[in-house]
Amino acid sequence: GEIMRTVKEPDVRKQEILDGAIRVFAEKGYDKTTISTLAKALGISQGLCYRYFASKEEIYYAAIEKYSDLILEDDLHRQRQDLSIYEWIDSIGRTLGRLTAAEEKDPQLYALFHTAGNRAMHDQLLLRVAAKLLPHVQQVLRKAKAKGEIAIEDTDNIAVVGLYGELGLIFTEGLTEEERIASISMGWKHLLKL
Repeated sequence: GEIMRTVKEPDVRKQEILDGAIRVFAEKGYDKTTISTLAKALGISQGLCYRYFASKEEIYYAAIEKYSDLILEDDLHRQRQDLSIYEWIDSIGRTLGRLTAAEEKDPQLYALFHTAGNRAMHDQLLLRVAAKLLPHVQQVLRKAKAKGEIAIEDTDNIAVVGLYGELGLIFTEGLTEEERIASISMGWKHLLKL
């Protein structure tokens, strides 16, 4: 058991620093947080912080990694594998709703990404989620093509256009949730010539 513990400890420590940093970013805002305020809040030395993370930015990216995994796990976990392409397009709107549901499951992370001044962080989070979702969406479109539901030549590139176009609509201010979902569904139908 002794060896196991020493292997695990740095990971545990790193996780503690990350969780603490998320708390401090959420309270003070990312811009106002420094490694020294962070170390102080965690009751550890700056040196210890630097042993695990080279910079504040690195902690920021670790938070985005952790969070994008959390969102995707939650989402892909619920997605039925046998959806028709139409059902899949309809499910996209619900997926958006679930993104915020996943955010609310971890109040600390929710606070982090919705604190005033942390908007850029939220946008980056969504970009990361999109990058991780891409292979899944490409798979969905390849299957739809194989089943003869769509007649698109280059499904992999269309998946990129659709997914990042969807992000554009998520970033568009002033749309109601219904308008956003309707625009996204319509966009996919156009792209897929449905």
